[in-house]
Amino acid sequence: MASTPKAAPQNRRSTRVKAQIPLCVSSVDPSVTFSEHCHTLVVNLQGCGVRLSQPLGSGVAVLLDELPSGQTATAHVANAVPLGANKKYWLVGLALDEPGNVWGIHPAPADWGQEPVVAAAVVTPQKSQQEWAYERFSAKGEFHGGKK
Repeated sequence: MASTPKAAPQNRRSTRVKAQIPLCVSSVDPSVTFSEHCHTLVVNLQGCGVRLSQPLGSGVAVLLDELPSGQTATAHVANAVPLGANKKYWLVGLALDEPGNVWGIHPAPADWGQEPVVAAAVVTPQKSQQEWAYERFSAKGEFHGGKK
């Protein structure tokens, strides 16, 4: 089953796909002890946004394991923002060290290039009012609803 890709804004390098893909994120930085089973909220060829129980510092190297494609991938933390006022969960942006469809998205958006060898089921989560509205971006960056 495939999810519906959103059109890539002109400043995006590849189409973002809203997808809930299970994986394990573990720090490979010896000074940061962290490992958590989680799922993605959005993916593209360059990386993903995952929901974690704590933030990770910008630049921390991580290993993405237990991907549906059977692959592992290395990435680094690009950013971390709290999801909601209580800071119980964090949206952590991960940039892949080697861009590619490690997510097993099939069919992949046209601007992703080649089709993946292994197809994976993608589940689109129900959106609640407390979830991050990933599609709300402007040319100046993220949209923060309610802020003026």
